[in-house]
Amino acid sequence: MTELDQCREEIDLIDQQLTALFEKRMETVLKVGEYKKAHDLPILDAGREEAVIKKNIERLSNPAFHRELSDFYQALMAITKETQQRLMDESED
Repeated sequence: MTELDQCREEIDLIDQQLTALFEKRMETVLKVGEYKKAHDLPILDAGREEAVIKKNIERLSNPAFHRELSDFYQALMAITKETQQRLMDESED
């Protein structure tokens, strides 16, 4: 096995873990969406988004990935908002 193959195998294992964590996160996102719906709260909480990004950037061991992690969380939160919006839209039907 080449070094490249080993790296790809490691990425595959990491992706497997990321997928499981993503699924768990999205299930919790739906719970948050249900709460927001029941309490007539807006989907967007800009302060919360900023706090989540900041908190996770501070957790980085390698600060060279600051921008990438920020982009990652911004994309993840965009998916979160879309999912919660879909939940809100479905309840209106």
